Amino acid sequence: MIKVLMVEDEPLVRRGIASMMPFERFGMTLVGEASSGEEALEALKRLQADVLLADISMPGMSGLELLAIVRERYPRVLPVMLTCHQDFHYLQQAMRLGAVDYMVKTQLDDDSVQELLGRVARRLQEQQGEPSVGAVGTGIQGDDIAAAWETLSWLVDDRRYGQMLDDTARALPAAVWRGKLEESLQLWLDKCPSLEQARPASGWPAGSSVSELAEEAEAFRSAARRLLRGTMYSEEVIRSVVRAVDLLHERPGERPNQADVCKAVTMSVGYFSKCFKEIAGQSYVAAAQRMSLREAEQLLRNTNEPVYRIAELAGFEDEKYFGKIFRLKTGLTPGEYRLRSRNETKAREDE
Repeated sequence: MIKVLMVEDEPLVRRGIASMMPFERFGMTLVGEASSGEEALEALKRLQADVLLADISMPGMSGLELLAIVRERYPRVLPVMLTCHQDFHYLQQAMRLGAVDYMVKTQLDDDSVQELLGRVARRLQEQQGEPSVGAVGTGIQGDDIAAAWETLSWLVDDRRYGQMLDDTARALPAAVWRGKLEESLQLWLDKCPSLEQARPASGWPAGSSVSELAEEAEAFRSAARRLLRGTMYSEEVIRSVVRAVDLLHERPGERPNQADVCKAVTMSVGYFSKCFKEIAGQSYVAAAQRMSLREAEQLLRNTNEPVYRIAELAGFEDEKYFGKIFRLKTGLTPGEYRLRSRNETKAREDE
C-alpha cells in the first residue's frame, strides 16, 4: 500500500482535499496529516511515507523550504505540491527541488484528482524497479546494441549505461562502434540542442580501441550530465524529460501525442512543457517537427515515394503544409532536395 502524508495549514481545506481523494482506488492510504512544515518533518520520522502532499504556501516553514529538507533527508519520498494558483515561478522552484507533480486546490474535480493519483502511482511503480523503456538486456545482437547508442537515456541511467558498455565490448568491433558514435553524435544534438557544448572537440579518434572509445563516451556523458544538471532541475525531472525525448524518437514517422508522452513519463502537461524546453533546449513541438523533417529527408534520399506519401510517412497530415515547412527549414522544395541528393550521390560514385 502506498502511504501518503498530507501537509496543509487549513484544517477545513485539508479535510476537503482528503475527502475528494480516492486513495484506495490507486493502492494508496492516507497515513497522516500535518498543519505545518515542522509537523510534517516530525511525522516523516515516524511514518514511512511514500508520497508527500504539501501546500506550497504555509506560515512559518514554506512548502518550498519543506521540500528542500525532504529532498535531502528522505530522497525516496515523492513530493506533490498543493497550490491555489498555477504560479510558474513557484512551481518551477518546486520542480527544481524535486517535486514530481502539483495540484491546484481551486480547480479540483474527479477527473483531475484521478489523473494526478494515477501519475503518482505509476511513478512509484517505476521507481520501485519496473524496467525502464528501451532497457538493454543481455544477449542482444550487434544491430540492437548499435541502435541503443542512438538514444539518450544512457546519459542519465547508470544501469543502462553499464549494460551498454558491457554489450558493446562483447559484440561490437571498435571500428563499428566508432562509426555508430560518429553517426549518433549529431542525432543526440538534434534531439537535445542543450547538449551542444558537450560536443567532443576532436570527435571520435580514428584507430581507437574499444576501451579508448569508452573513455571518450564517458567524457561526453560527464559533460552532458553537467549541462543537464546546470538547469537546476531535480535528477528525477531530468530523467523523465530525457526519457520523453527517447519516446518521441522511438518510432520514426510517428508523432506521439504530447499528452500521451506526459502520461508515459508521469508528468502533468503544465510541468512537462516548461521542463522539456529548458532541459532539451527546444520545445516539444519543435522537437517533433524536427524529427519528422529528418525522416522526410531520409525518405526523399532513399526512396521513390511521391511527395504526398512521404509527407504522410513522416507524420505530416497535409502535403502543402509539409512542403511549406520543408522549404522553410532546408531552403529547397522536397523535389529539389531529392534531385540534389541524387546528383550528389551520382557525383560521389563517379569519382
